[in-house]
Amino acid sequence: MTELTKEQKKYVDQLAMERVYDMNNDDVLVNALEKKVHQMEEHLKAYFHERVHFHQNNPK
Repeated sequence: MTELTKEQKKYVDQLAMERVYDMNNDDVLVNALEKKVHQMEEHLKAYFHERVHFHQNNPK
């Protein structure tokens, strides 16, 4: 996997948190987030899914 910058990790982690916490909320928000993820490079998508899994298993 390509090494991610701190900024990329922070951005993707924030998106992952939004995805976990918005799953049961407004479909428009979830669809907009999914569109952002779909447009990411593969290594960012992989990190996104890793972070979603982390946040699902470690809720606040």
